[in-house]
Amino acid sequence: MDTTAKKPSWIEKNSLGLFACFVLGLISWLLAEFEKSIFDRAVIDALVIAIILGVVVKNSFPLPLGIATGSRFASKQILEASVLLLGAGVALQDISAVGLPLFLLILFAVFGGLLFAWLLGHKILRLSSRLAILVGVGNSICGNSAVAAVAPVIKATPNEVAAAIGISAILGVGQILILPIFVPALSLSNVQYGIVAGLSVYAVPQVIAASFAVSAVSGEMGTLVKLVRVLFIGPMIVILGFFHRESNDSEALSAKIKTYIPWFVAGFVILVVLRSVDVIPESVGIQAQKVSKLLFILAMVGLGLGVDIKAVRTVGVRVAVTILGTMCFMIIVSLIGSYVLELR
Repeated sequence: MDTTAKKPSWIEKNSLGLFACFVLGLISWLLAEFEKSIFDRAVIDALVIAIILGVVVKNSFPLPLGIATGSRFASKQILEASVLLLGAGVALQDISAVGLPLFLLILFAVFGGLLFAWLLGHKILRLSSRLAILVGVGNSICGNSAVAAVAPVIKATPNEVAAAIGISAILGVGQILILPIFVPALSLSNVQYGIVAGLSVYAVPQVIAASFAVSAVSGEMGTLVKLVRVLFIGPMIVILGFFHRESNDSEALSAKIKTYIPWFVAGFVILVVLRSVDVIPESVGIQAQKVSKLLFILAMVGLGLGVDIKAVRTVGVRVAVTILGTMCFMIIVSLIGSYVLELR
């Protein structure tokens, strides 16, 4: 008689957790769609709702042990697949939509904002390097999507992702309300204000809300600047993946390549190239990004289900200070840059 215990299959190990992620993810998506039906846009992004739901469920109810395995799969493998699919919607020639002076300003703001957040958060406020980087990419590039995309590259923990996304999203809403005051106070033109909003506001929906509240011209400029910032996700993923590699001299060459460039980063770069030369049509790229967003929602639920809210509280104030400091840096850079470069 064979008494050897049968190992559970992949489906048996992960199905319960993946089902939980699917249900909570569906609720998050429906809530965001409900917001759109009322306000024409999701005031609270589905990614934020997803991670909040995951955190609330994890810290409010005793969960079956089987949920942890599937939620970890969602927070890692599904998250990595989401990053890969983003590449199908990025065409390098889209950068030419803005002039060289404005592009250089965006370039300086993106990398300067990341460096500022890392110095303030990690070196001064003693946050982990990973958390400071997440705050930096979220506030210098494109909000929740940038945080979610970079997290697996730098091996950030669920607690770090939750802190970066949750606190940034809350402070970003306040920024929408405050920024329009700059127009009369500093005598900004519509174009200048669009540049300031596009460069400094956390997420795409928040940029739209903050910029179109002033004028259509501000809205168009703000949206354009923000979308160019979004294009820096790719280079940032590759750069951060290189600096967060783990290798030693005894590794085989193939293992080193895999470590230097994770599979999903390599896939992202390949899809960017294919989209840029129109092997991947624009319509397909748009659909791939929509699928990526849905997978991101599942992954955010998985991350939320792994968050210890007590651990997030311990860094809350320091994260908030880092975010506010980075926002101020981005605003100052955009104001000075628009004046110096005469972008009016």
